[in-house]
Parts: sequence; C-alpha cells; structure tokens
Amino acid sequence: MKVEWRKAGWLLGRGLAGLLSLAMLAGLYFTLIIGQPQPKEQEETPVQPALTAAPAMQIDQEGELRDLVAAFPAPVMSFMSGSGMIFVSGTSADTAWKGQFGRVATLYWQTAAGEPLILQSIYPAEALEIMGKGSYTFSSIAGPTLFGQNSVRMENGETIRIHVQTAGRGLYVLTVPHSLGSALSEISRSIQLFVAEKS
Repeated sequence: MKVEWRKAGWLLGRGLAGLLSLAMLAGLYFTLIIGQPQPKEQEETPVQPALTAAPAMQIDQEGELRDLVAAFPAPVMSFMSGSGMIFVSGTSADTAWKGQFGRVATLYWQTAAGEPLILQSIYPAEALEIMGKGSYTFSSIAGPTLFGQNSVRMENGETIRIHVQTAGRGLYVLTVPHSLGSALSEISRSIQLFVAEKS
C-alpha cells in the first residue's frame, strides 16, 4: 500500500514538474516574441512641394546646362565631363499633372557615332504618368544600376528605356536605341545628378 502511494506521489511530482517546465518554456517563448524588435513601418516618402508655373526653357550649348539645372526643382540627370558623349540640346517645360504642375528637363545627347540618347529628369518623383507609357513593355532583362538603384527596363520596337525614382528628388529616364542595349551599364555609369551651385 505504501509502495503504491509512493509511486502515485512520484508520478504526481513528475507530472507537476513537467507542467512547470512547459509553463516556463511557454513564458520564455512569449518573452522572446514580445522582446523581438518589430519591423519599422515603412517611412513615407516626403511630399514634394507643388510647382508654380514657369516659362519653358531651351538650350543649345552644353555651357547653358548650368542655367537649366538652376531653374529645375530637383537634381538634373546628365553625362559627366569626359564621358565621350556629345551634347545636342535641352529643354525644360511644365506639364499638367493631377491638378498641378510637373516639370520635365529633357537633354538630347549622342554618341561619337551619332546614336541618340535622351535623358529626362521629372519632378515630382512620383509623376510616373508624365513619363508616358507609349508602346513600351517590361523587359525580361534587368535594368542596370543607376544612382545606386536598380532601374526598371522597358522596350518597344525601336528603343530601350530605363528609369528610377529617387525618393523626394525626381524620376529619371534614359532612352537609347536597341543598338546600345549591350552598352547600357557602361552608359549608366557615365551619368550623374547635377544640382546648381549655391552662390
């Protein structure tokens, strides 16, 4: 009889120890889950100020780029000095966008062989509609890195277009003929963002 009571007591003790262990383990998991750093909510892109209308601008010499950059509300994409590209012309003009104004700076360049390249800087950065869809479709080939970001590559029958959005700055678009498709990465490395020097 005493043996049975001892056995029952031993089993009860083991059962309570097991339950206590489970409770402690559950408490530990709960603490780990609660203590786990929660992912930060995605930071909202700052809203860019609306533009007031400005007169259109046209430039025909590379030396006038400074004036176009100074009049643009965001950094302007252009080729670096020594890139080997030849400047043709440039424009900056306002366009209607969602009840306000967006602005597009378009620079026309060409290679030494005369192949055309078009660089567009668009403000505000979220104004994808200004870029226009046209007959472009997404490419199965990844776009090259531009300003440290992976670009989106699109194509139509004649040209390849890549673009990137830089938060709080601008939307940047490069358009080249298919003949320059294999050189896109090299071309992208020759492009940078320019801002007007403060006087």
